Amino acid sequence: MSADKQSNPKLSRRLKRALLATLLAVLVLATIAAGVSAYLEASEIQDETLLSVAKLVETNQMGAQRDTKMFDDHHVDDSAVRVWELNKDNRHGFSIKKSLKMGFHTLHENGDLWRVYITRKNRADERYVVAQQLSVSAELALKSARNTAVPLLLLFLLVPVLITLIVRHSFKPLNALTNKVGASDSLTLDLKVDNEIPVEVLPFVSAIDSLLEKNKAYNTAQRRFIADAAHELRTPITALSLEIENVQSAKNETVKAERQAALTKSVSRLQRLVNQLLDLARAQSIMDENQTIISFNELVKTQIADLYVIAEDKGISISVNRNEPTQVADINNQLQHLVRNALSNAIKFTPEGGSINIELYQEHEHAVFTVVDSGPGVPSEHLDKLHEPFYRPDGQASGKGAGLGLAICHEVAAHLQGQLSFENANPNGFKFSYKQPLA
Repeated sequence: MSADKQSNPKLSRRLKRALLATLLAVLVLATIAAGVSAYLEASEIQDETLLSVAKLVETNQMGAQRDTKMFDDHHVDDSAVRVWELNKDNRHGFSIKKSLKMGFHTLHENGDLWRVYITRKNRADERYVVAQQLSVSAELALKSARNTAVPLLLLFLLVPVLITLIVRHSFKPLNALTNKVGASDSLTLDLKVDNEIPVEVLPFVSAIDSLLEKNKAYNTAQRRFIADAAHELRTPITALSLEIENVQSAKNETVKAERQAALTKSVSRLQRLVNQLLDLARAQSIMDENQTIISFNELVKTQIADLYVIAEDKGISISVNRNEPTQVADINNQLQHLVRNALSNAIKFTPEGGSINIELYQEHEHAVFTVVDSGPGVPSEHLDKLHEPFYRPDGQASGKGAGLGLAICHEVAAHLQGQLSFENANPNGFKFSYKQPLA
């Protein structure tokens, strides 16, 4: 049991991992975005700085001369802005084409990238170079990205604790509901008075409540079945006890023989009832492992042959109007109980000298089996209840079975994915119809 619990996914753990992964992804993206934004902003600042120095040069507020120390690393900081006249030489041979146009340029010189702005003084033809290493903007961008990422990294260290507290608080209503259901002795959940159940969980809780209602209805049906079965068994057992006493108290052989005949009928009735109960129990516990493909028409032919003697004793004529070759799936030979019960009911309720018509044919990838008798039929309001165990319409409550035959047919049809229907025939009689997909 513990192994099964460990193998099941833990929702809170999955939620924590998902939140941590999401926040980590957000952190990475935020850092990248901060770096790109800082780099672009640093580039703009560098260009604005060069442009400001150029304005000073243009307005004669800053002089520029032939400075041989302009690019001497011992005298000038790498981040400093350099200014010199375009036509003049410099110490490290920084060569700039004289034909370079006015404005911003990015040049590669001495192994470094430089951001250069070409300008000229007012009322003069001299052009001047205002330059700065491009790495200055990269350093500014890196510093800005670092300043942005460090607080996020510190926050990320607190995130697991915050997520744990949030998830634990969010799952409190579910834990409370679990404790409530576990401590309850009822088979239903009261959803109307419990307003603490999260809306997202309500569909699942409603489904559980519906399942409990179905289970309650099933248990009620099983208890009713047991009570009906006990009642049906008590009647023939009581009759057997009385008839045994009658046989024992018989005064002569003639009376004794009559009472023994009645006893034999009661035993047969009890035996038939027990067999039907066993058939119903088997039909309700069919396992799909023993599924086989059978010839439906051969099965019908065999069952007619077995019951023909009973029909002949009542003078009932059995006619098979259609008997097309069909193959269907069967499980544990249960289909024979459906066919036999359908034929037995027809013979049982057909009056002497009546008729029974049987058809078996294919229709839309299904096998259709029908039995129509010339009996009294069933009132329309009882047709929907004929599949219930021990249910017998008015006028059929005694002497003609316990009401289990059609219940067995219903269980067999449910396991074989078939469809069972009952209706009254014109002008009189009862029609049993069964449809099952072809194999």
